[in-house]
Amino acid sequence: MDLRAPLRRLEIFCLVVDEGGVTRAAERLLVVQPAVSAQLRALEKSLGAVLFARSGNTLALTEAGERVYVWAKEVLAGCAQVQRDVDQLAAGQAGSLVVHASMAVGTYLLPPVLTALRADRAGARITVHVGEPAVAIRAAEVGSADFAVTTLLDTPTPETLTSTRLWEEPIVLGVGPNGPAVGESVSLAEIAAMPLVAAPQDVAFDRMLRAQLQRIGAPELDVIIRLGHAEAIKQAAVENGWACLLPSYIIANDPPGRLRGVPIRDAHLVEGIGLYHRPTKYFSPLQQAALDALRARGRERAAAG
Repeated sequence: MDLRAPLRRLEIFCLVVDEGGVTRAAERLLVVQPAVSAQLRALEKSLGAVLFARSGNTLALTEAGERVYVWAKEVLAGCAQVQRDVDQLAAGQAGSLVVHASMAVGTYLLPPVLTALRADRAGARITVHVGEPAVAIRAAEVGSADFAVTTLLDTPTPETLTSTRLWEEPIVLGVGPNGPAVGESVSLAEIAAMPLVAAPQDVAFDRMLRAQLQRIGAPELDVIIRLGHAEAIKQAAVENGWACLLPSYIIANDPPGRLRGVPIRDAHLVEGIGLYHRPTKYFSPLQQAALDALRARGRERAAAG
């Protein structure tokens, strides 16, 4: 039985839902709109149900469509996982782990944990992809990642995934030798008077940080420039005598005399580190070992904190 046609229809159906309409889905697929519409009609005919209802200028899922969407996501994720497993067996490979992570988590937190794991497993193949949390979570959702580790988002977790808070990382003020003069700790009022380097406003970390500051009624910050990577933020702060608000782990390994982390004495600001995966995901021994190592790391960080 050739399953490629029905699976392709499910992929197109999910893409239409995710992109919010046929037009954007067709643009993503580089095909004309009628081709996408034809696949949707074929899927509806095979299922014997109407999946979409038009609401103004947009398409809305019917009750049947919502049920099929959840099922289709699980089918496609399972297919992706099985294909990866079969490919590994066919190539004589054993022990594969693919993780997607947010930028700072994948740059600073995961490498020590996963390199230690790899050192004990000569045949393991471990890959970490780094990007925005939404991209990482999407990879876990569609099965191209075994799991995702990101800044814990304050938005609802997709129904097809489960999320766990692994641990929290304190957010501190980063200042260089030529930066604002501060002591062993600093207040929010003092920070508000400093020129700051920050992440772009559409980045999950910045959204999470601003939400915490708003909840505690903190004064508005004086952001001079926004840069898209922690290393760029740190470099700009050091070279220009500015400051920055970052999780402590990003600053911890900086050379002496470059950037130091100063605790905030009148606020408890943290970055939650979140684990995302499908609840039905089968974890191989290597993948389970990676999860165990991350949870152990979380317990260590919590105890240190």
